[in-house]
Amino acid sequence: MDKISFRSKDKLWTQSFISACASNFLLYFAFYLLLPILPLYLIEDFHTSKSYVGIILSCYTVAALLIRPFAGFILDIFKRKPIYLLAYLLFVITFIGYPLVTVVSMFLFLRIMHGFTFGMVTTAGNSFMVDIMPASRRGEGLGYFGVANNLAMAIGPMISLFMHDFYSFNTIFYTAIGSGILGLLVVFTIKSDKAFERRIKEPLAFDRFFLMKGFYSGLSLLMLGLPYGMLTTYIASTIMV
Repeated sequence: MDKISFRSKDKLWTQSFISACASNFLLYFAFYLLLPILPLYLIEDFHTSKSYVGIILSCYTVAALLIRPFAGFILDIFKRKPIYLLAYLLFVITFIGYPLVTVVSMFLFLRIMHGFTFGMVTTAGNSFMVDIMPASRRGEGLGYFGVANNLAMAIGPMISLFMHDFYSFNTIFYTAIGSGILGLLVVFTIKSDKAFERRIKEPLAFDRFFLMKGFYSGLSLLMLGLPYGMLTTYIASTIMV
């Protein structure tokens, strides 16, 4: 009974938690809007080969991977909410480049920059969530927070391919920009006493960037993500072309 009463006092579904889940959904919804149509955009508008499409799109993931260790280090030292807001803003701003880019080389650069911002904002979002949840319900809260990603993954590509049949690529880009802007506005409504706390500085060490204990878990996720990445990159172009 004591445990039950203790958990009941730790309220999870606060306004800030709901806002955090909503902003996370809108961020991933913008991301998944672009995921299936970018190969089609490169093939149809830039007449890019499928092999080069794979290189361009993979740069996004590689950039996100490279920035994460540094993002985690920064979030452990500095205030988390300002970093989350800045990363979210840069992520949304990068979307504006898609309808403006006219050459493949610039598109490649744009994808790399977008990957950096995506790696930063997702790392910051997960860290920020820890600050606004009660410790006793952290696992439950992170589970619901992850549902926002899954929901965006379920409906984002479907809506994107539907829009591709009836609207231009620019319309999809503008929809993604709108989703990102709305998500950014929602982030401002999140409140946390820890959000603006400055972290304690610790000695610089290798494990601040790469934790060996998590190597095998990361490797498992890598192997799990490889077939998913290959399918999502080419399945739309296989069906449409």
